[in-house]
Amino acid sequence: MTILREGILLIEFVLLIICGIIMIIKKVKFGKIVFNLSFGLYLSLIIAFCFFPIRFGYSGYDALNNFIPFKSIIDCVNDSFQNHTPHGLLSVIGNLLMLTPLGLFFSFYIKDFKKRLLGVFLFSVSIEVLQFIIGLIIGYNYRSIDIDDIILNVAGGIISCVIFKFVINGYKKKKYSDG
Repeated sequence: MTILREGILLIEFVLLIICGIIMIIKKVKFGKIVFNLSFGLYLSLIIAFCFFPIRFGYSGYDALNNFIPFKSIIDCVNDSFQNHTPHGLLSVIGNLLMLTPLGLFFSFYIKDFKKRLLGVFLFSVSIEVLQFIIGLIIGYNYRSIDIDDIILNVAGGIISCVIFKFVINGYKKKKYSDG
């Protein structure tokens, strides 16, 4: 049996529509509806692509784990240059960018900067831990647990938190200096 990514995305999409309808009934401001649904869509995509598909009863390949910082990053970059393909670099860049939107969303939902950074870190660690737990439940390592995923994810989230902080501070300074 396999739980497909497409099925999960469909369920998540239906839930987002229901949430949108509820917010409209509660007369939530349009901008807030769009923002909240965008966050929900982002989380839906993270769930679908980080955890699915899940194959039950599979007896094939076990994904390899990496607990050595920067090992898989270096391996991916080296592989791209040695084989003249973008695949390794795309993997590194994808992991760096994956939680970038989370840092932006957290900047709106969480006011304290340190709590935002902690939230990004905990979110990234939670993805890896949940992948590990799902692997235990289904009986094989279906996703690799990789410290470098956490490093890259957290770096992307922190970069977006910092950029957002500087943009907002610059906007506030300009607003106060203009009058």
